Amino acid sequence: MSTSTLRVPTSFRLPAELLEELKECAKATNRSLNNYVESILMDFMSKNKTMEENAITPDLQAKLDKAREEIHSGQCITMKSHDDIDNYFASL
Repeated sequence: MSTSTLRVPTSFRLPAELLEELKECAKATNRSLNNYVESILMDFMSKNKTMEENAITPDLQAKLDKAREEIHSGQCITMKSHDDIDNYFASL
């Protein structure tokens, strides 16, 4: 049973200089131009999905806003130095 990925032929219009640079990079890494460009695009999409997963959701934004309000109204403990942290833990 084969698990190969369906690949669909497509074409793009690229600046000649960019195409030449891509060809040189593909050759330098002993890959075909198609494989090289495909791997670049897959890496980009993978990183883009990670960025989306780490995006601030409306729920998280509401929690951040609430925390900021508590800080500004003095409803929290603020520590600006290691001494402040040490003093806080000593008081527990």
